[in-house]
Amino acid sequence: MEETKIKIRPTLMAMKEGDLVKFPILQLKSVRTQASELGAIYNRQFSTRMNREEKTIEVRRTM
Repeated sequence: MEETKIKIRPTLMAMKEGDLVKFPILQLKSVRTQASELGAIYNRQFSTRMNREEKTIEVRRTM
């Protein structure tokens, strides 16, 4: 099964408060790094959660 990579930074930048986005688990490290970096630069807050069954990482913009 081929996993499609989603562009992380543009996706996170476009998120509004309360939005939830899922990325393939293969992008785990990059997603968490970008969420942390964008949060610091733009005063945004993201929470991440790994879903092992779906093999995804879920990102929710909380602030």
